[in-house]
Amino acid sequence: MTVYMKRLSYFILLMLSFVGCKHHSDDTAYQHHPANGIYYWRTTFNVSEVEQTFLQENNIRRLYLHLFDVDMAQRNLWENTEAQPVATLLFRDTASLRATMDIVDEVVPTVFITLDALRNMHGEKHTTEYYADRLTTRILNMCSYHGFRQKVHEVQIDCDWTPSTEELYFQLLREIKKQLDAKHCLLSVTIRLHQLRTAAPPADRGVLMVYNTGSFKNPATANSILNYNDAAPYLKKVDYPLPLDYAFPAFGWGIWFHGDQFQAILHEQDYSDTTLYRAMDSTHYKVMRQHFVEGHQLQKGDIIRREVADMNTIEQLKTLLPFSENKSIILYHLDENNLKNYNNNEIQTLFACPSAE
Repeated sequence: MTVYMKRLSYFILLMLSFVGCKHHSDDTAYQHHPANGIYYWRTTFNVSEVEQTFLQENNIRRLYLHLFDVDMAQRNLWENTEAQPVATLLFRDTASLRATMDIVDEVVPTVFITLDALRNMHGEKHTTEYYADRLTTRILNMCSYHGFRQKVHEVQIDCDWTPSTEELYFQLLREIKKQLDAKHCLLSVTIRLHQLRTAAPPADRGVLMVYNTGSFKNPATANSILNYNDAAPYLKKVDYPLPLDYAFPAFGWGIWFHGDQFQAILHEQDYSDTTLYRAMDSTHYKVMRQHFVEGHQLQKGDIIRREVADMNTIEQLKTLLPFSENKSIILYHLDENNLKNYNNNEIQTLFACPSAE
């Protein structure tokens, strides 16, 4: 890149920091309303024609778009680092981006913050106000730069906070919310099932993640994506101070074990080749000969546990959730390789909200 181009790029980003957040001219905050939603959680934006059709056929109007993570990125052995953006979403297919934005009404930029990064946001060098400003500015500038800022009325923060990091996390959220309030944007946060029993974060809304309920590294786990017995105890009396939307799983994976030792998560889910795999039961497959999958070398005798979200389990859990308020259902996540595991009726059932009693 030439010096001129570097200066031009810097100038564009500088200008966006002043104009990128001024879309809303009215003085009233956006009002959340029910809408089918789905997460996009990949590192490159490329929504295929099959996925675009899926969005249209299922009336998905709200796209939760993962923009980046915040983590500790070590540059070298001698240089100290601070919490910074990593795994930033790349926008290379402008045609796919335009087509997708023509389908959805709203985009909710979503950022995941690791616990290491969160702990680093406390100290003499920088304050949570500093990090909140950097986060908010970068999120909204990315939306402006890529042309969908006008569809952004809400920003979501995803963090699996703990009791020891709760105070710091809530302080960060208060600073982020203060900045978003000034721009007439809502702040939503993800809520894990176990967090229903703790204090509610200072946000406008929460998204209850009704999945990832078991330990995928445990060979005795039946289904780590969703298990009724694991999830039900948290849902029998949901009385949470924040208004909640519900996110349900629409994905699958293979959990690879060598002996009883967890090795990796495999996104490949086709184990029908009998020269490579032998079905042990409805969910477990034995590797019949050494071969490579997604860069991993599987050995003869290794075990793969194939997991998918079970529709009956989701329907059972829905009966435990309150649907009397302004609820939306969100699927995780937009990927045709996963979505092909479900027929149209099953997807419609996933999005259906039970009638309030």
